[in-house]
Amino acid sequence: MPLFKNPFVLITSFAFLLQTVLFVFFYALPDPLGLSMLEMFSGKMLWQISMTYGAILVLSAFFAFAKAPRALSVFYVFYFFFAIVDYEVFRWTHQRLSYSYIRTYFHFSNISDSTTTSTLGGEPGTVLYLSALFITIAAATAFCIFWTLRNRKKKKAGISTRLVFSKKLPIAMLVSGLVLSVIPLVLFLAGTRGVKTIPLVQFPVDMRFTLGKHTITAPILHIAAEETFEFVRDNYKVTPERIADLDAFLPRSFAENRVDADYPGFRKELSGTFKATHPYNIVFIFGESFKGRIFNQMLEGDTTLAPHIWKLANGGYFSHGGTLWFKNAFSGSYPTVRGTMATYLGFPSHPNRDLPSFYASNHFKGFPEYLTDYTRAYVTISNPIFDHTLPFVERFFDSWESLSDPEIAGAMDSLGADKAIQTLEKLPTDKNWLLIFNTIATHIPFRNYPEAFAEKSDDAMKRYRTALRYTDIQLGRFLDALSKREDLERTVVIIVGDHDTPVDSVDYRVPQPLGVAASQIFIGIFSADSLLQQGLNIREDVASQLDLGPTILDLSQVRAPSHFWGYDLLAEERPAEQPSLFYTQNAYYLGFRDSVITGGLDNDDVFVGKDYIFSRTNDSLSRLWRKRAIGASQVLRSLLRNDKMMPAK
Repeated sequence: MPLFKNPFVLITSFAFLLQTVLFVFFYALPDPLGLSMLEMFSGKMLWQISMTYGAILVLSAFFAFAKAPRALSVFYVFYFFFAIVDYEVFRWTHQRLSYSYIRTYFHFSNISDSTTTSTLGGEPGTVLYLSALFITIAAATAFCIFWTLRNRKKKKAGISTRLVFSKKLPIAMLVSGLVLSVIPLVLFLAGTRGVKTIPLVQFPVDMRFTLGKHTITAPILHIAAEETFEFVRDNYKVTPERIADLDAFLPRSFAENRVDADYPGFRKELSGTFKATHPYNIVFIFGESFKGRIFNQMLEGDTTLAPHIWKLANGGYFSHGGTLWFKNAFSGSYPTVRGTMATYLGFPSHPNRDLPSFYASNHFKGFPEYLTDYTRAYVTISNPIFDHTLPFVERFFDSWESLSDPEIAGAMDSLGADKAIQTLEKLPTDKNWLLIFNTIATHIPFRNYPEAFAEKSDDAMKRYRTALRYTDIQLGRFLDALSKREDLERTVVIIVGDHDTPVDSVDYRVPQPLGVAASQIFIGIFSADSLLQQGLNIREDVASQLDLGPTILDLSQVRAPSHFWGYDLLAEERPAEQPSLFYTQNAYYLGFRDSVITGGLDNDDVFVGKDYIFSRTNDSLSRLWRKRAIGASQVLRSLLRNDKMMPAK
């Protein structure tokens, strides 16, 4: 049979052409969230091309061995349907089409209708993608009709309809497809690093191949397989031994006050004595990459770092009251969205899922939801769709606003402060309120401040300090406005870093698989009421984002059952021997007062870090904490997988 009369060659050629068109669409169409796909996937494109075309060759080879051309054409209709939906979902939400996404998108419990209607398409790019899909359906239909009529004609003429061709063709397709598909996976397993440039065309190739959102394939077969494996694996049996591992990180009273053995992460209402004697208004500020070790330099005399925050800490905005400054505070996860969700929900983020969307449809209750008698407002300078936080934002707040891109690059914190001040002016003085907003200038690579403000040094730490100073000025404007309110004395300000970050001019020497800095953050609680705090109090005990839920219940005078795993920072202290708990990318971080223990959940290596320099350790205590971290992670996986974080009613 001549090569181009072979139906499998024709169908595979059509699949190659269609996939090429989809790639062109993906990289050429404008990104609704304002990012460049070419920049986002720089260095990854070769692996995308390799895996995509390799998958097509392998799949075509299977059908060629079976000699089923019509089945192959129908299969590619479904194949490219999911591929096109994946591209469109990613273009609009920067999430992958997966079980996690679908589970969230169709909002089984927590997702509102406005989430569904605001996250997908309806512009020329969508039309182009749908056109490609309809052309695929039409081509497959036409081929099936043609092949059926061909076979009938041959049967009437007494000619055999059996396909006859050399097995060399499907073998060649299979082998070449496997090679194209396996090479990136081998590089992934080998842990290669570095960026190579192909001569002449100057095409960058990132040798650190990673599975996930940076490997756009058609469809996402490896993502589906990985998701399925993770979902099945997450169904750990919650045994007494694993509960004991979890309890090693929880307040002693937690185990004594569990509501139900089937919900080991959920406890009865707080029974201890509250520090607050009446409900307070709460200003809650998420500071982008507010690094604990840098903020602590202000305690050593470098108050030029963030002079307005230092002024707040020392009572410069109020005549009475005081501050709690936590020297050893840690994030609940990394990156921002995971740390934010750990703060809202009071338990660590899933050990191996970057998106909270995996459990957004679960039953849970974030700390803003407990403040039912409060006016709850939120101002964000980042797109909540891109941040994957929209389901939570819609549920937690009575009103919220997101800002558009500024005319002056790097001015987002200035605009955010403007909007926060405007929102503050609308809040009542005769009713308690909660106002949450975030900053962005100190986001890596620390260039998010206007050119006119300061030069952007080649040294990342200098840029960080400059960006922080810019953010501090904007926060100072907000604090000036707050200090003029008549309800200042019954208002508490909480400033929390979302996470720490690596800085390219500072070698943290953190081991893989985590690859980020020890997540030490800044946490400060500021009050104008001397009955709550007096003076600047430096706390040495370990604090965590997981502690903020119980602390806010104290400030709001709310006693209710919760899945908050932390301590009330106003009235309690974490025992000196107990660390904070942090998971991300199948790794754990355990933050102690004077050190950090870290390692992978799937390997035996344990590292201990002091002053941000890490070394491998085998001491029995560190390995005991590793065992506890793994056991607690298995409980967490199971609770999230089976929607057992809190009872449905």
